[in-house]
Amino acid sequence: MKIVKFFSFIMLLSLGFVACKDNSKAEQTAENTTVALENAMQTAKVEIGKTITELQTTVNTKITEAEKELESASEEAKVDINVKLDGLRKQRTDLENLAKKVGDATAEGWAEVEKEATQVVADIKEALK
Repeated sequence: MKIVKFFSFIMLLSLGFVACKDNSKAEQTAENTTVALENAMQTAKVEIGKTITELQTTVNTKITEAEKELESASEEAKVDINVKLDGLRKQRTDLENLAKKVGDATAEGWAEVEKEATQVVADIKEALK
């Protein structure tokens, strides 16, 4: 009976040690992971923002060039230039909307915004070739 009491006492003490385990390292790791993800998102936002700004500059330059062409073009060429201008203006609007979405994005929705931004940027780059 003494052996059973002794082992019961030992089990009770070990339960106390396990229950009072220090979880601060796990909390710090989770916090560090959250900070790292936030930093990665901010870095990606900056990079996508730079790309969007560069594309906006390119599209605006092409719009200006097309408008200058339109002034001296023949009637037949004006139709093609106007179609081109409409496409460029749509791209400019798409980039403005995308820049706003990227700027307003939060960590929760970032993956979806990043995916959309990457796709729109790729489509516009392809169209500008």
